[in-house]
Formats: sequence, structure tokens, C-alpha cells
Amino acid sequence: MTSRDFEAYLRPIIRWWWLIALAAILAAGSAFVFTRLRPPVYIASGTVMIGTAIQERNPDSQQLSLTQGLALTYARIAQRPSLKEATKSALGMDWLPEYAVRVLPDSQLIEISVTDIDPQRAFAVAGELINQLILLSPGGQERQQREVFIQEQLRKLEQGLRDTEDEINRKQDELSTALSARQIRQIEDEISALQAKQATLQSTYVGLLANTEQGSTNTVNVLDPPVLPVEPVNTRWYLLVLMAGALGAALAAAGAYLLEFLDDRILTVDQVQNVTGQMTLGTLPAIENNQQSDSIVMLNNPHSTDAEAFRVLRTNLLFASVDHELHSLLVSSPNPGEGKSFVSANLAVAFAQTGKRVILIDADLRKPTLHRVFGLVNNVGVTSALVSVTPVLSSLLQSTNVPELRVMTSGPLPPNPSELLSSHKMEELLHSLEAECDLVVIDSPPVTVVSDTAVLASRVDGVLVVFAADRVRRDLARNAMAALRQVNARVLGVVLNRTTGNQHGYYYSYQKSYGNQYYSTHYAPEKGKKRVAPTAVVTGDGPPTAIAADPAANANGSDRKARESSKPS
Repeated sequence: MTSRDFEAYLRPIIRWWWLIALAAILAAGSAFVFTRLRPPVYIASGTVMIGTAIQERNPDSQQLSLTQGLALTYARIAQRPSLKEATKSALGMDWLPEYAVRVLPDSQLIEISVTDIDPQRAFAVAGELINQLILLSPGGQERQQREVFIQEQLRKLEQGLRDTEDEINRKQDELSTALSARQIRQIEDEISALQAKQATLQSTYVGLLANTEQGSTNTVNVLDPPVLPVEPVNTRWYLLVLMAGALGAALAAAGAYLLEFLDDRILTVDQVQNVTGQMTLGTLPAIENNQQSDSIVMLNNPHSTDAEAFRVLRTNLLFASVDHELHSLLVSSPNPGEGKSFVSANLAVAFAQTGKRVILIDADLRKPTLHRVFGLVNNVGVTSALVSVTPVLSSLLQSTNVPELRVMTSGPLPPNPSELLSSHKMEELLHSLEAECDLVVIDSPPVTVVSDTAVLASRVDGVLVVFAADRVRRDLARNAMAALRQVNARVLGVVLNRTTGNQHGYYYSYQKSYGNQYYSTHYAPEKGKKRVAPTAVVTGDGPPTAIAADPAANANGSDRKARESSKPS
């Protein structure tokens, strides 16, 4: 298992950690309250044995198997309503506490356990349940009567033995005082008769007892009588609290994995690759209070990790198009509101800050936003160029506070935007704008909403698709990519927008922890002097070179002059 796989397994736990913690706390708290408010519980248990095969020297295996089967039957009888009613009647009770009956594995033993808050009642009910089970067994009452008779005979025998012994002692005393031989023989004969009588009674009792107990297969005998409980069973309440907390956390974790499974949104870089087959060129974090007026992080906070994410995206776009020169880039998304205008505006600024001449076009003729982002007027723009016979581009392009960046706003909203954007005039406009700059960035409508984007995508050098991690559905993402492939659009990759900490991947986590410290140490503004961080960029046909992010630092550079002289007039 790789680290990425391990991270994927942990992602639901990390995402829903608060739910898991809350469930554990609630479960443990509920268990604590329950155990503290619940009165002490006592258990009285007794064990009975079916048959007497265990008492025989050579028990029959068939008899043992039969008694085990009988034990299961008696266990069911012990839970029948008739036995419960008999127990209640014998004890003079209206109800019985909870009790359990189970057959011990691989034996003919039945254990009866009674649970109650009153130990005396638990003890009495357990004993009476066993007694009623014995009475229900075949010959149960007869056996009890026989035992009563035997006990009575035993008492008579013991009394007779005592009387005989006293008589023997008296005769022996007489024997010591007897004078004649005749008296001595008579007393000895009486003693012998009494001893013989004693032996006969003992033999009769032993034989009767053995005859009563032998061959009793279908009988119920008490093995362990119930004992009065003195300690409650719920003294270890903390174990119940810990188990409840663990169970609550486990159930919440299972729910988290279920929610993650049912969530069909694209949330991670791996999901982008698996669903669309496209590489993720960048991940952009969710920005708090992301209003359009302050959404250009490249200008408002150029040393932030958010701005650095756009620099990484810019570099990845250049490398993604290394085999095909990138003069025009279309930025779109499957849904409205996924941040395509936010990405196109900041990406245009990022390219312009490397010294490239960039024109940003607002081609969303239904819901334009770029004029508000840059604080520009929108009385002329794309629609003006498309409806004019001979448009003057210089009058339609508006400058910004970024020297190398110009913006063509949407212009007045037309009644037929699809016809205008799919017209041959739009294709000519794109060619004319490409001749005026190094890169044209187009903010287009959503792919799956209108057909405008598909037409524009077939006319540009590359397409960048924006996925909002909290909005885009997998089916919609597939449909968007299918629509672009249908017109043979050159999709360079995907940028995952509005990601959280565990969705950025390794790079952004490292950048977040290290980047702020790096910028604050090496590129902190000094008094009277503003310092900016260098960024890597591909220039010309050579390898990436480091140039200043401040466009003014390259305004008079030889590389800039070479590019301007190479551009067509």
C-alpha cells in the first residue's frame, strides 16, 4: 500500500473527524448517565444436570448424546409461559424478573440466571425456576415423594440404631455384673441380635437409595443450587462507558465512509484522474470572503501561498504545451459558479507578470464578470467587435494596473450569444487578438450549460477546465470532457478549485507550511523599497529561466525587445 492509498483510506476520517468525535462523546456520555442513574443489578444463577450418566463408572455414549438433546428441550421448557406461571404462583408474585436459560456447550448442564435489582428476589426466583423444572420432568413428583419416604425411613433407622446402641450398652453393663454363665450367654445373644438388626436396616437403606438413582436418563438434578448474590454486576461502569464511546466512534466512522461513498462530487486530485483521465495542473485553495472585487490574489497578496498556487499553475501550463506553442487559452468549467472567471483573471495576471503581453477576453455573453473584477466599464467589448464591420481593436481593449495585461470585456449583452460566438467573425477576432499579444486568455461560459464553449474550444490552442471541489459532480465532469473531446478540443488539464487542506496534495501542504516562512524571510518589503519573489517561466524555446515577478523589472529587458520585434505587426 502506497502513501497515497493510505491517505485515501484516511480521507473520510479526516474529513468527518468532528462527526466521529461528537458521536463518541455522545455515546460515552449517554452510557455514563445511564450507568450512574441505573440501580445496582444482581444475578443469581443455578445449574441443573439432565440424567445421571455422569455418575456412572461406564457411561453409555448414546445415553450421553440423549441427555444433551434432552438438555436443549428442558432449556426451551424453562422459558415456556406455563413454567413462568407456575413459578409466579409458587412465589405469590405477579411478575418475574428477567432471566436467561442456556445449555452449556457440549454438556447436559443447564444454567438458569435471574437478573434483578433485589438480590433476595433473584435468589428466590432462580431456586423456584429450578424446582418447577424438576417437577415438570417425568417422575418428578414421584421422586420427591420417594425421597421424603426414604428420609423418613432414615430417621426411623437412626432412631432404632440409637436405641439399639443404648440397649447394647445397657446389656454390656449387665454383662459385667452377671454372675452365672447362663445370664452372660443370654445378654451376648441379645447384643448379637441387635447388631444384626442394625446391619439389615443399613443394607435395606443403601439398596433402596441405589435402586432409586440407577438408570435415570430423563431426570433433572440440581448440580449447583442458586447462591444469594452479594455484589452487583454493574460495578465496572467505566468499561461500559469506554465501550459505548468506541462503538459510537466506530459507527460514526462507518457512516463517514458511507457518506464518502455516496458523495459523487470530485474532491481530490486522484478522483480527477480516475473520473476524467486528465492531469491536474494545479490545486487552488478555498479563499475566505472571496468577493469579485478582491479576487485577484496575484495583485492583492502576491506573496501568499494562494498566489504561488497560480504561479505553479502557470508553469505547469507552459510545460503541458511545450510541444505545441500556446497563443490562446480557453478557461471553462462544467457548472456556473465554479471559479472559472476567478482562475482566468488571476492566471492572466500571472502570465502578464512574467513579461508576456496578455489579452483577457470575457466571452461569457450571458453572465459577464471580468469588468467588475478589474473595475472596468462594459459599454464596449466582444459584442461590439462582432457586430462591427471593421472593429478597431485598440478602442475595445482596456488597460489595467498590470502593464502587460489588457482586457476585452463582454460589451452589451446580445439576444443571440450562441450565434455570435460560433460565427466566423469570432474566429477572425481571435486571430486578430493573437497577433496583438503573446497570449489570449478567454473566460468562456460553462461547458455543459451552453454550446458556445464547445465551438470556442475547437478554435484555441488549449483548454483549461476548472473543477470546484465542492460542486462538480462526476457525471457532469465526464459530460464536460466528452463535449470537449467531441469537437477535438486540446484539453491541457484540470485545475481543482476551492480545495481544503487534505485535498491539495503533498505540494500545497508543503507550500503552506514552508512558503509563508520563506517569503517572510527572503522577500519581506523593506522601508521605501518593495521586493517581490522571483518566479520560474519558460521563455522562447529554451529552458525555464528565473525572472522577476514584477513586470517593471523586465520592461526594458533584451528578452522583452526580442519578443516584440518578433511579433507580426
